[in-house]
Amino acid sequence: MNEPFIFQTLPERIAALFPEIDSDTAIDLLHNNYEYGLLHQRKGELTERHPFISAVLEGEGPIALSAEEHKILTDYLDTATRMEDMERMQLYFRGHTDGFSYLKKIGAI
Repeated sequence: MNEPFIFQTLPERIAALFPEIDSDTAIDLLHNNYEYGLLHQRKGELTERHPFISAVLEGEGPIALSAEEHKILTDYLDTATRMEDMERMQLYFRGHTDGFSYLKKIGAI
């Protein structure tokens, strides 16, 4: 039995595909960008060595940190932010590439 054709606008198609595109971007960076790989490793090590990080990020209720724990959490958050910046930049470049390809496909350029 054939599924009925459902027209989707380009923004709708991109929105539907975005989780996969986002995941592919992170995986691509992990395998092909040395700095990103180091940051990913650092983030994992910090989480593994310091369980309080998960408690802060995912827990409920009050929590108190020592000065050392605060420094470690700041390092973790800085590492996560640097990774997210790299991911956003990669998505930005991919958007340009996809946009150019789309314009070419429809004959606009």
